[in-house]
Amino acid sequence: MKHDRARSAALLAGAAGLTAAGLGLAFYAARLEPQRLAVTRPPLEKRPPLRTVFFSDLHVGPMVPPQRLEAVVDRINALRPDLVLFGGDFFAKFLRDAWALPFPELARQLSRIRAPKGKYAVLGNHDLREGARPFFEQLFEAGGFTVLWDEIVSPAPGVTICGLSPYSDGRVLRGMPASGWRVCLCHMPDKARYLPLKRADLMLSGHSHAGQVRLPVLTRLILPPGGKFYPYGLYRPQGPGAAQLYVSRGIGMSGVPFRFLAPPELVVLS
Repeated sequence: MKHDRARSAALLAGAAGLTAAGLGLAFYAARLEPQRLAVTRPPLEKRPPLRTVFFSDLHVGPMVPPQRLEAVVDRINALRPDLVLFGGDFFAKFLRDAWALPFPELARQLSRIRAPKGKYAVLGNHDLREGARPFFEQLFEAGGFTVLWDEIVSPAPGVTICGLSPYSDGRVLRGMPASGWRVCLCHMPDKARYLPLKRADLMLSGHSHAGQVRLPVLTRLILPPGGKFYPYGLYRPQGPGAAQLYVSRGIGMSGVPFRFLAPPELVVLS
């Protein structure tokens, strides 16, 4: 009898411990990790001549309140960039959220980003859906960004940026110069399989959030279309002679209000 009681007590203690651990992990994934804005410096083979910061995937909405942008802007400015690039998906679900978004305040925060050589952005798939494109463009232009839609710009001598629309075929990349530092902004990383990346040194993407919740087997299943082949980190999709690809974990959340082993990040390229 005493043995049975001891065994029952041990089982109850174990169950309580597992429950506490589960609640602790849930609290961490919902409350703590989403606020841990990391700074990543990938080991690029060819670095830009300007201090460049890349960020992506804010998904402003119920899971990422508009007030979060202020802290992101402060961190970007603390890095003292010359050039700032945004990789798309500022919005979460536009029709659901637009009525509650403080557009003048969001524009004011974007305008606070200091980058003497320019600020450039492309749209993500969430910025195109549900009629969101004109609102994205007006918001970012009010914030001092140049929005690129299958366009090439040169913000400084020897620096060229090609910004692709979300579903672009990438033909515009063939107009990139033969030298200098050449970067392609393209929201969906899996497009790197077929874009003409020999005309660029680096492609920057977001979209996948590194799975957002990184667990064996599960992460591969929940990666979004367009972000399954290259979910996070540095790749060479087309081999030597073509651009490296860096895929950011992004900043916000989509689908579920959790991040686990995939903290938000800012990317410093120089």
